[in-house]
Amino acid sequence: MFEHLILLIGTNPLPNFVVAEYYLQNNPELKNIWLVHSEKTNSHEGTYTYAENLVNALKVRHPNNPVRFNFIPLSNISDANKISFDIRTLLIIPELKGNSSVHLNYTGGTKVMGTHVYLSLKQEDKRLSKSFSYLDARTFKIVDDEKGYIREDLRDTVSLTFSELIQVHGFERKNKDSNNDFEGVMREFRELIKRGKLKEVFHANGGYDRAIFESKNKKGKLAEKIEDIDPNIIANSTPNDVFQRILSALPDDYKIFKKGSGKNFKRAIKFLDGGWFEEYIYKVLKENFNQPNIEILKDWEIRKDGWTGNFQLDVILLRGYQLIGISCTTSQEKHICKSKGFEIIHRTRQIGGDEAKAVLFTLLDEGRKLDLQDELLIDTGSTTANILVFGIEDLKEDYIVGRIKEFIK
Repeated sequence: MFEHLILLIGTNPLPNFVVAEYYLQNNPELKNIWLVHSEKTNSHEGTYTYAENLVNALKVRHPNNPVRFNFIPLSNISDANKISFDIRTLLIIPELKGNSSVHLNYTGGTKVMGTHVYLSLKQEDKRLSKSFSYLDARTFKIVDDEKGYIREDLRDTVSLTFSELIQVHGFERKNKDSNNDFEGVMREFRELIKRGKLKEVFHANGGYDRAIFESKNKKGKLAEKIEDIDPNIIANSTPNDVFQRILSALPDDYKIFKKGSGKNFKRAIKFLDGGWFEEYIYKVLKENFNQPNIEILKDWEIRKDGWTGNFQLDVILLRGYQLIGISCTTSQEKHICKSKGFEIIHRTRQIGGDEAKAVLFTLLDEGRKLDLQDELLIDTGSTTANILVFGIEDLKEDYIVGRIKEFIK
């Protein structure tokens, strides 16, 4: 065990959170946590805010733990001599005494930071007990330089909520949970999927056609009220029997061809256009993944100060601290599906780091689904271990559950 834990703070504070939480739980001798961060310069943003967010989250979890949190700024993270100077003058000489024990986890920060903080400690007084480790993103285990792997899969011992995860990154949720007024419609969709009939809603004549429900005044945008739809298009469209069952299952207040339906019309169209898909995937996962260290959420719109826009995660599966971001699209255009794939891969990595995985649910047929997965793997540098694409033939509940369980094990 050791008295001092040193963490290198980069733009992804999640590994630091996991390591700090593990040792706060398992090392009663821990007295100080040192957070080595970069200062803001003309060429890059500093990481003090990430360090501060991390400390705030840990203090909420451990309000009675007397461990001290200390911030060590580096004046230039690209200059080896300055890094060594800062570490010696701000940390080693004034704080780390000859008979104390110190542990550096060098997972975070830049490679230059890791190298020269490591060397500065390694070359210090031999009376200072030193140990080193990193968090392996492939095995979810801490690897000690001398002792090797710590046995636990930390996804089973270190859990955090999605709220905590985005908080340490400086994000916040923009929207709130909404009521589900479409239980009857969802039963119809689940039955159609179970019977292999979903294609008749989205691929057959008389099924859901997004073009019918687009605003006549805003090209490419869904109408917000019945009056926004070209009446000639409505008059010339006849729902097939299967799609009619979906329409009939809508609550009375959400009948989409009812004039004056206002806000309810907008919600109903949004639900038919893709909201049902997110709800279905959410329900399947929620009903089948009920372990204590797994959190399932849906429809989180996330923002960050200084950003011009927000982004949305359709469904979220969090296993311990590993993020699996899930995107759902009913588009049958492969390029749109590909764009959705790019976004979910980028966003999950942005929040969940190297450990994160992405899942894309589509209504593509088997051939185009496989082509899309291959293109995403090549174009993003991903592997089949961290991106999974589903098509319209993959949507039965048992198949989804089996594939996801295999994907996150």
